[in-house]
Amino acid sequence: MEAARSAGNKYRIAVLGRARTALAPIAAALRDAGISFRAVELENLKDQPEILDAVALARALLNPQDRVAWLGVLRAPWCGLSLAELHTIAGTDDTSKTPTSLLQLLQERLDLLPSESRHAPLRVLAAFASVPQLRTKLPTASIGTLLQQIWRTLGGDRSVDATGRANLELFWKLLDRLPSGEQDLTAPILDAALEDFCALPDPATNSDCGVQLMTIHKSKGLEFEVVIVPDLHARNGSSKPDLLSWLERGIAEPDDSGELTEFLVAPLQFKGADRGKAKQWVDNIRRERESQETRRILYVVATRAREALHLFARPAYKIEDDGSRTLLDPRNSLLTTAWPALAGETSTRFDEWNAAHQDAETGAQLTIHQLAASGESNLVVMPAPLQATFVRRLPPEFQISSPIDLNDSSSQSVIGLGDANPYQRHEGGLLSRNLGNAVHKLLEELARLRALHGWDEARDALQQFRPRIVAMVRSAGVSLAQANEIASKAFGFALNASRDNHGQWILSPHLEAASESSWAGIVSGNLRLVRVDRLFRAGLEPLQPGDNALWIIDYKTAHADDIEAASAIPAFRTSFAPQLQMYADVLRSLHGSDLQLRAGLYYPRMSLFDWWEI
Repeated sequence: MEAARSAGNKYRIAVLGRARTALAPIAAALRDAGISFRAVELENLKDQPEILDAVALARALLNPQDRVAWLGVLRAPWCGLSLAELHTIAGTDDTSKTPTSLLQLLQERLDLLPSESRHAPLRVLAAFASVPQLRTKLPTASIGTLLQQIWRTLGGDRSVDATGRANLELFWKLLDRLPSGEQDLTAPILDAALEDFCALPDPATNSDCGVQLMTIHKSKGLEFEVVIVPDLHARNGSSKPDLLSWLERGIAEPDDSGELTEFLVAPLQFKGADRGKAKQWVDNIRRERESQETRRILYVVATRAREALHLFARPAYKIEDDGSRTLLDPRNSLLTTAWPALAGETSTRFDEWNAAHQDAETGAQLTIHQLAASGESNLVVMPAPLQATFVRRLPPEFQISSPIDLNDSSSQSVIGLGDANPYQRHEGGLLSRNLGNAVHKLLEELARLRALHGWDEARDALQQFRPRIVAMVRSAGVSLAQANEIASKAFGFALNASRDNHGQWILSPHLEAASESSWAGIVSGNLRLVRVDRLFRAGLEPLQPGDNALWIIDYKTAHADDIEAASAIPAFRTSFAPQLQMYADVLRSLHGSDLQLRAGLYYPRMSLFDWWEI
């Protein structure tokens, strides 16, 4: 597989499970063995250790009296206090009095810890002491932005791997979307939101080479060189009788209402009574349909493999009175469907195994190795691995380079080949983000209208989009009054751009002009997906005729109204240049390295345009 990866060839091994529960122990075993794999929507985001630590950090920030959250903060890798050290801090306070917050206890009892264990708690105290300063510098910051800065101050970004960092980026984005902000952190809405998210795949792997774990349902339409299917014997859901059975079926002729289907309902009879012919018939039809669905699923599994298919199962057997073992026919599983093809070989191997292992433990696992079988004994005993408990901790000499970094614009490939570009979070609050989204949408519409009309007609036609803009802002959880205010500001900025020389030049028709268009290209071995606000061909400098250069324009609205442009523009370019450089790298990967590119940042709120050759 490594040879195939280095040669750029595709060699994929897929482990396909009927349910996530069949894949979870395999994922744990692969991690223990140090084998990288991609788990496609396998593990819930809320169960990842880095997310548990981040949730504890958020709740400790909002509620100093939340002891469980504070213990989580002090136990997390950025601090890593042992249980004995936690007991020194929190285990001896007087519970008869008003409980003292752990933050206060930590300040009072820090000297009781060993000298080598004091560095991390001091970093925690410094991080929480910086919160008022951080709120002052980012007055409109959403809870996701605020929490990420504190997490970085603690050294959280140094205590997770690339997979954990990717999961946390998803978590910060989720927090930014909470409708009530900080209030939702202590409400059930956060837990409900986390239920809908799955942990991201390991970025060290890609979709073209390596091991992938996914459910059979997710594998539809895909092909792999090798396919492994575990737990073929697993039952297909519950076998309990339904209180109410129903069935929809087609009819030969339409009824009086013109319907071509009928809906049959058969209730469960009283206890002790006959099940009833109606319910028996409906249940039989439903079982037949479920059997056909199981056949279809097995067909999907078998046709995913290009070179080899491995089916694993543990057929059931019973121990007779004389101690012998008797193989049982499988029931209600994928193995049941495959049994006509596998029964003969399975019975032969079971007899061989039974004769040679009369004293084997009842937990031994019998493996059916069908298609590309080695011919050797298929008995595989897999004892549960012993998991050692250990505490991860940053080294004592670790020091954060900058307590608060508000201009971090670094971009990493945290998703990997075949996935979308990492989420670049907005350093503002809910209102400012929605203002930016509204301005971007209006400028996109204005460019489209300008391609069909003159400027006056385009401005008049733009007004019809006001209800749509208000609705878009409202959908983010903004009140109607605030949505109308944001829409009015956005229209003002868009109309100012339509009267500004550079704004008119950017929004006017050009060769190969496109707004809010996306491209994907390979940059540094990773697939990057970018979305550009405005792209067109024009002269080598703004307002000049020609089409020699391809211009990449990005709109920026995240700044205050009373900003000093002369001093702010260079700083803005420093922050946003890496983003436009990534756009340029993607375009050059698509059109060639000799492509002449120009990058530009347009600020509608200031009617200013900053550009450079890239």
